[in-house]
Amino acid sequence: SLSIGLIGVFLSFLIGAIVGGIAGYFGGRVDNILMRISEIVMSFPGFYLMLTLRAVFPITLSSVEVFLLIVVILSFIGWAGLARVIRGMVLSIREQDFVLAAKSYGASSFRIIIKHILPNTYSYLLIAATLAIPGYILGESALSLLGLGIQEPYASWGNMLASARSITAISQYPWILAPGVAIFLTVLAFNLLGDALRDALDPKLKRLIK
Repeated sequence: SLSIGLIGVFLSFLIGAIVGGIAGYFGGRVDNILMRISEIVMSFPGFYLMLTLRAVFPITLSSVEVFLLIVVILSFIGWAGLARVIRGMVLSIREQDFVLAAKSYGASSFRIIIKHILPNTYSYLLIAATLAIPGYILGESALSLLGLGIQEPYASWGNMLASARSITAISQYPWILAPGVAIFLTVLAFNLLGDALRDALDPKLKRLIK
């Protein structure tokens, strides 16, 4: 569950940052096309889109293949919102003096986006990634709980919770709810970490404290 959260966030944020950077830097038709695509992805309810994409593939896939598939699915549905935010940030960053200086010495558009513009969004990306990881963990857990994700003999918090769907089993063996407690604590920890990073990296808050 943790590895899917970390890998899924890395891939979706990589896609979202690049797409948002390209859209914001070039603007015009490129911006319109990329943003309309992201709006189409965002218009679908995330959980139902996740179920639909998973249902397209055979149920007989091995757990390793399902692991990779879930990472791809979660990355596919998670990049659009980030791309829109990064696009807005890049629209202002591209007018900065250091970007104009890079253009003046002949740097390519790709180099300017990767080396000069996107690094200025890293603090936001770090905070957003930390806050997004719980959503990926919950998504994997929900799929595994429904029998569409990681299955035995591999363990995830989702398929471990499958035994807790019976009230009788819970009343006799209450410790089978332990994976749910682990999910709760992990989600809470990442949210607290994200809030702490946001406070630490927010320059406006730092000025108020001083």
